[in-house]
Amino acid sequence: MFHLDELLTLCSLFFVSDVEASEGKQVIHKRVGDSVELLSNLPAEGVTSVEWRYKNTRVAIKGSGVIRNNPFKDRAKFNNITFSLTIRDLTLQDSGEFNLITEVKDHPGSVFITLQVHEPISTNPNVFSNITQPGPNGFCTVFLECKANPHSNVTYIWTVRNQSSNGPRLQYNITPQDGDTTFTCNASNVVSEKLASETLRCSNTTGPTASNEGMFRKERFEDNKNKSVYFVNLLDV
Repeated sequence: MFHLDELLTLCSLFFVSDVEASEGKQVIHKRVGDSVELLSNLPAEGVTSVEWRYKNTRVAIKGSGVIRNNPFKDRAKFNNITFSLTIRDLTLQDSGEFNLITEVKDHPGSVFITLQVHEPISTNPNVFSNITQPGPNGFCTVFLECKANPHSNVTYIWTVRNQSSNGPRLQYNITPQDGDTTFTCNASNVVSEKLASETLRCSNTTGPTASNEGMFRKERFEDNKNKSVYFVNLLDV
């Protein structure tokens, strides 16, 4: 069901910092092409051994530096003073778990860090829309759909006037007295966000015309409140 019955938190809250904690494990979010520095947080003295692993494969060792046949080739850099590990030019395939294995003053330690690399939303989302002519009740029903590239792991928020609704699809009623009504789609993931807007008006001339019927595609909308199912032709605008 796509109604604006609930006011939702502004889209900015969907963004998180690069580093977050998840059940005692550190999680780092980065964009494709970024660099990431994995900190050891070890003391300056008393460190006997340091070893970085990625998916249980050794990447760097204290004293030896970066392992020649590590999974990141020449994109990995080890700091032999701070014991941090830097990976540059990140790809989606670099997502995974790192393990820092240490020994400080004869005390062994192990820390796990999860790296998640995300594809940023590259362009403004596409908005698909359709609007009916005024019915006996005097209002037009608007059907909207928002799609961003990439399509996976994207959060959608529709805003109209002072109301918000989450999800890629929206069904909303407007009247001729409302005049021009602007619908804004915010598409976001952990590392980026993009906006797109569509302004519609309710009148006797609204609805699809014969000249653009070929540009429509049929989509199903469910109205659980009224126990109805709609099959709507959405126009790519």
